[in-house]
Amino acid sequence: MTAADHPPPVREGVRLASDAPLARSALAVAVAGVVFGFCFLPQLLGLALGGISLAREPSGRRHAALAIALSVLLTVAWGIALGALLKWWASNAA
Repeated sequence: MTAADHPPPVREGVRLASDAPLARSALAVAVAGVVFGFCFLPQLLGLALGGISLAREPSGRRHAALAIALSVLLTVAWGIALGALLKWWASNAA
């Protein structure tokens, strides 16, 4: 085998984006949920991609778990905020 057949050595602790693309995508979508979370689509995508990443990508478990936790946290936070807004609107509409 020639040197071209072997990938270059990766330093300890350095991960490439190609190691766990689903986990990194899930984390990016979950972070986007901070801004666009009121429509709940980023949270659903973060949960779905995080779950798929946990099942398929062992090197991306930390990012996938972080994406799932962030998605759940943002879903609860946006639900409380929208519920409070609806309650305020209902009390002032009458």
